[in-house]
Amino acid sequence: MVRFIPLVIGHKEQVHGTLDDTEKWTYEVVRAHVTEVNGAQVQTNMFGKQYAMTWVARTHGNVTADSVSFIKNGVPDEQLEKLKVIQVRKHATRTDIYFSNDMEVNADELE
Repeated sequence: MVRFIPLVIGHKEQVHGTLDDTEKWTYEVVRAHVTEVNGAQVQTNMFGKQYAMTWVARTHGNVTADSVSFIKNGVPDEQLEKLKVIQVRKHATRTDIYFSNDMEVNADELE
């Protein structure tokens, strides 16, 4: 059984102003097969780092992402927790988005 869940993909655009630059975020809801990527050695092999929690979202088509959020009922897209995108891998018919809760773990914190 394949489990597809809706995710909110955030797209960041730099808006260059006269005095300073600002970020403009747009959001898109996609359906993706989401799998947790746990295990220190697996994360080190894939990302070169270890995180407290990581996921891979596999979605159909060509998708770009600057952030990923899990949908919560009644919460607007702008207020959802933005999870850090580690890398995006594009294939012929799908895109794999690797993302984390941005809590990087090192050997000092494991003791």
